Amino acid sequence: MKIGLCLPQLNQHADRTAVSGFARNAEAAGFDSLWVQDHFMVPEQPQVGYAGGPTDLPMPDPYRCMLSPIETLAFVAAITERAQIGTSILVTAYYRPLLLAKRLATLDILSGGRVVAGLGLGWSKDEYDQMDTPFARRGARMTDFIRALKACWLPDPVEYHGEFFEVPRSDSSPKPLQRNAAGEPQVEIAIGGGGNAAGQRRIAELGDAWNPAGAPPEMVAAGMAALNALAKEYGRGPLGNYMRVFANPTMPGIEPWHGGFFGPMSWSGTAEEMRPRVEEARDAGIEHVIIETGFWEPCPSPQNWIDQVEFFAPLVDAAHG
Repeated sequence: MKIGLCLPQLNQHADRTAVSGFARNAEAAGFDSLWVQDHFMVPEQPQVGYAGGPTDLPMPDPYRCMLSPIETLAFVAAITERAQIGTSILVTAYYRPLLLAKRLATLDILSGGRVVAGLGLGWSKDEYDQMDTPFARRGARMTDFIRALKACWLPDPVEYHGEFFEVPRSDSSPKPLQRNAAGEPQVEIAIGGGGNAAGQRRIAELGDAWNPAGAPPEMVAAGMAALNALAKEYGRGPLGNYMRVFANPTMPGIEPWHGGFFGPMSWSGTAEEMRPRVEEARDAGIEHVIIETGFWEPCPSPQNWIDQVEFFAPLVDAAHG
């Protein structure tokens, strides 16, 4: 099983020192991947509460200061050599297919073919409104978006005509270094969500992998079985999986924290106390665990971000088994 870490991206301590030290140390420690996520505003009077909940459920405080995802990965691509770099996730509502295809292809080329494009639907109506993206029928729009994105990576000239997106016959290169199962240029796509039938079919038809967040291994394994059955209906082989988990590290000199919104679904304690959770995931057939500490509010400094790599390093051997 592979194991990755989410990069310093949230809270005011996610600066150049933190990102560069964290990324270099994580690769040296044997972590397989480095990840970012996607939001760009914290409305004071939200139309929808956090994660689609009631309006009195606020976004976690670390979101108030957050590095932009693709730019962060570009910086990390330049200072690392081996680790995959991925998004968990980019919200398709904030992008247009042709331009995102160009940006991800560029990142794939400059990183040497290391990009994983985690894509999701999102839930923030305020962010949708800022990008002039209709909130209604957002699932159907995302499906059309991914089809258009893949079309834009095909050999030139590219062309796409869908319900939501039109790409006139045109040249748009370069293309990704990576290739899909059919031998076509394409960045790996790992789709989040899948909480309803339409979402599950989108993953089965268009995704290379599933990327749920906060779910226990047995739930991910059961979900994968259902998704692979659907994928077979589309004539596709088994999908991969990434399991993103939230962690509250117990670090020397820092008061343990309850975990906030993510507390009930978090891995908490020392690395040794988290080791059985890693082994449980590996034994359940999880292929790639992503550890997220961006919501760990006690983070006191840029140096603490860097120190987290050493804290979690013992889990690399547990994952690799």
